[in-house]
Amino acid sequence: MTHVIRLLFLAVVVVGCALVPPPADVRLVTVEAHGGRCPDGECRTVFAIESDGLVHQLEPVELDVHRVTDKTVDVYRAALGTTDFDAIRSRRFTGECPTAFDGMEVVYTFETAAGPERISSCEVEIDRQAPIFVAVDAILGATAP
Repeated sequence: MTHVIRLLFLAVVVVGCALVPPPADVRLVTVEAHGGRCPDGECRTVFAIESDGLVHQLEPVELDVHRVTDKTVDVYRAALGTTDFDAIRSRRFTGECPTAFDGMEVVYTFETAAGPERISSCEVEIDRQAPIFVAVDAILGATAP
């Protein structure tokens, strides 16, 4: 009887956990642009896209930029689901990083089920036509670094 009660308790806990919705503010991707000269040193801007569609700037000041629709977030997630990050990283950047001459490096940190995937424009030749980058650019819109 004790085993039955334990199994029943475990089943209730598992079902209860399944009913709890995930947090609304789960980060999808962070886009950081840095380099060049600003009055206080190196320029740095960081944007984040959250799972609820919120696009906001984290640095140099915190600022809500806009919110995209659930459909737009779904398009992003579909692109993320088909992205082969090893294939993206296989296209090595062979030039001189723009930060060497007051330009900007852009670093994307994609949150995935397997953990964060970091892609830097000074390490990887980024294909702007790849679905994941098209989706991020569409979400960021005019705010893109």
